[in-house]
Amino acid sequence: MPMSTSQPTFSSLTLAAYGWSPANWQAMLYPDDLPPDWHISYYANEFIRILLPASDWETSLAEAALWAAETGQDFGFYLEITTGLLQAQHWQQVKTAVDMYLDNQVLGLLVEAEALPLLPLDWSERFPVHVRHPGQWLAEMPSGAEAQLGLLQATQAFSPPALREVFEEIQQQTAHRDVILFLDTPWAMLEQLRLMKQLYGV
Repeated sequence: MPMSTSQPTFSSLTLAAYGWSPANWQAMLYPDDLPPDWHISYYANEFIRILLPASDWETSLAEAALWAAETGQDFGFYLEITTGLLQAQHWQQVKTAVDMYLDNQVLGLLVEAEALPLLPLDWSERFPVHVRHPGQWLAEMPSGAEAQLGLLQATQAFSPPALREVFEEIQQQTAHRDVILFLDTPWAMLEQLRLMKQLYGV
């Protein structure tokens, strides 16, 4: 028997970005006259979580110290871990940057299933490891995590029926009452999801 959409089985849905400026977010989120150096602190005033894409470390390794300095202690980072990142020449630099600057603010890892065997043991023991399986946008959640993670990727906004399917899938499949949904989507999707959050009371 289908679950009633009027009684959500999860109590909160936190929306956040996949990277500091996915899709057209930069034009929509940040004021035109805001200096680029202030983007991180501005984002941290609007959101409390972020998923750092594996690809960001190729160009932003030196910015890890800035990420930590420009966000408060209540702000949390999640790191996307892929096979490509673990096999990259700069992987040891990534580990060093996290250890030096972000360690206390990293709340977990979103790890591709195929990358899991390559994940260093010390990281798998230190951080909650959320496993993302192919074709799944909700990740497998480890015990002790603050929430279940999801990564929604789309090139355009969803139709209302498609948005309802997202919420119904969360209701039916979540392993936790709290869900953090990272968006690699246009800004319009964020606005749609905020409206759906109000409708679902989460």
